[in-house]
Amino acid sequence: MMRQWKVVLAVLLVLMLALTACGQPAQEAKTETGAQTTEKAAETTQEPIPGGTLASIKEKGKLVVGTSADYPPYEFHTLIDGKDEIVGFDMALAKYIAEELGVELEIADMAFESLLIGLETGKFDMVIAAMNPDPERNANFSEIYYTATHGIVTTKDKLESYTTVEELAGKKLGVQIGTVQEGIGEELEGVELQALPLITNLMLELTTGKIDGIIMEVPVAESYAKVNTDLAIVQGIEWGDESEGSAIALKKGDDELTQEVNRILEKVKAENLMEQWVIEANELNEQGQ
Repeated sequence: MMRQWKVVLAVLLVLMLALTACGQPAQEAKTETGAQTTEKAAETTQEPIPGGTLASIKEKGKLVVGTSADYPPYEFHTLIDGKDEIVGFDMALAKYIAEELGVELEIADMAFESLLIGLETGKFDMVIAAMNPDPERNANFSEIYYTATHGIVTTKDKLESYTTVEELAGKKLGVQIGTVQEGIGEELEGVELQALPLITNLMLELTTGKIDGIIMEVPVAESYAKVNTDLAIVQGIEWGDESEGSAIALKKGDDELTQEVNRILEKVKAENLMEQWVIEANELNEQGQ
């Protein structure tokens, strides 16, 4: 009886050793499989390339530029061969940058005050919209590509009442929301400001007599005055541009793309392309009216 019990114990011991030996590879296989799964998960959850970077632009083969196309000769709508197109010397610059990067150009048109929000949220890669590089704006800025002064456009019948800045007191002047011109207007004593998102809306206010004039960049004022004989630019009242001119806005911290854009702008300056684009933009604006 004792011997049989010893035999039973021996059999049980053998079985236990066998089960342990069989179980060890299974545990190793489980560990290895788990490691592979974790590695694969890490690959699938890898952070995508953030929008607006040089790498992402080239990867998608497209440069998306935000603008506000109501500001001739910088950017505006016109009919070309019966098709509505966004043109202007800002858009000529955008096209040139896209060509230099070897990608297609897509233009996103929206109200000026929404452009930087769109840039921050990745709706487009850069903003080209006669924007001044205000340090309070949450963006990287390129080098200046165009410089202009600011003046007032009004109807010809009101020209005589504009001879000095002091005579602006009591008048109602229009400005575009979010622009340098809005800041200029806010500093004028006794002036009532009408701030609207679009220049076209301000022009309607002016031509219908609801406002007395519009503060705007001189090239833009000249473009509107050329196509509307009832308008004129006030002489003797002009403001310089403390921010030095217009620059391209890029996503905050995107230094690589900013440097590449600056490289392209150096080519534009070296070849005097901006002067040519400004002339062509003014001609398009006159033809389209």
